[in-house]
Amino acid sequence: MMSSIHYLPRVRRLRSLLEEKDADVAVIVEPSNVFYFTGYRGAGYLVVARDRAALAVPVLEYLHALDYLREAGLLGSLDLLVFKPYGLPQELIVAEEKEARLVEGGIEALVKEYGGEGGRCGSDTSSLSMHERIAKHCKAVERLSDMVTRMRMVKEPWEVERIKTAASIAEAALEEAVNALEYGVSEAEVAAVIEYAIRVNGGEGPSFPPIVAFGRNTVYPHAFPSRSRVLTKPSPVLIDLGAIYGGYCSDMTRTLFYGGSPAEFRHAAEAVHEALEAAIDRVAPGVTTGELDATARKVLESYGLAKYFIHSLGHGVGIDIHEAPRVTYTDKTVLEPGMVITIEPGVYIPGKLGVRIEELILVTHRGAERLTRYETWLWQ
Repeated sequence: MMSSIHYLPRVRRLRSLLEEKDADVAVIVEPSNVFYFTGYRGAGYLVVARDRAALAVPVLEYLHALDYLREAGLLGSLDLLVFKPYGLPQELIVAEEKEARLVEGGIEALVKEYGGEGGRCGSDTSSLSMHERIAKHCKAVERLSDMVTRMRMVKEPWEVERIKTAASIAEAALEEAVNALEYGVSEAEVAAVIEYAIRVNGGEGPSFPPIVAFGRNTVYPHAFPSRSRVLTKPSPVLIDLGAIYGGYCSDMTRTLFYGGSPAEFRHAAEAVHEALEAAIDRVAPGVTTGELDATARKVLESYGLAKYFIHSLGHGVGIDIHEAPRVTYTDKTVLEPGMVITIEPGVYIPGKLGVRIEELILVTHRGAERLTRYETWLWQ
């Protein structure tokens, strides 16, 4: 449980954005952004006006929200508003009336109360219907999503620690998965081992459904583990997994060849590994994410394999498994200390095999710090 000292500065920063935009109220509706500003995980909205702020939750969530705000020391700094999202009885009351208040209506009522009729609003919503609902009581609605995205890109030290822990949990699960490989096992069974191991080792769950691919299935970057695809002969094995710890994600991929190491596989694996290392060596404040992507592609080109690298080099990781910045060829985002990104070059040769190695990287003042440390040379 984090305390108010971690979240109230973020709320104050959001309030300063209101002043910059000459807006009266900010309405944060995206769940990962609500979590970023409050630490609360559950259905609800954050409403921030210039002189007050509230967490607004549906009635079925209010006891959870009330307990959380008390434990985090946020109750009082944040009002707790409870709304009825669908046809519940009118006589319904909240039990803790002194600490939580029932409001009639949904997001429209919240905007009207906190922003005033005809005020200027800001919101992070990407939904057209939600934008229209917010706009009913606003003179104008400013988009805050880009500004919130920039805030989230640079992690605070305590956020990095959570990501590191998530990475170590995933590595323990990967070790279990590698140990489970044997002739007769299916992709789905290995994926089940991963999910179980993540929870046993302290994770809240996988940060995405783990990818376990055997043989020709490795040519699909987002392969689905199958119960019917079984290890029956020497084959490439690709495992992509991540864990959640304290609301923060990790991400990593390893590829090995089970039962041998043929020349074609070694050629692709060594190329991918060299591309990975070259891109990691390029990580430094001031370098653009596009430069990292170009560095990896240049290495693969020297091996004659660049045409088989069919996705971007990586992405940001934090509360969401995919978040800013994008690490792609055309992106111009400048790296800053505190950013957490993946570097994941891959080669996918149709009808034959795929190889991907993915590391989770923290950008520091000195360069790159690896947050994933599991062995990469698994094909020797």
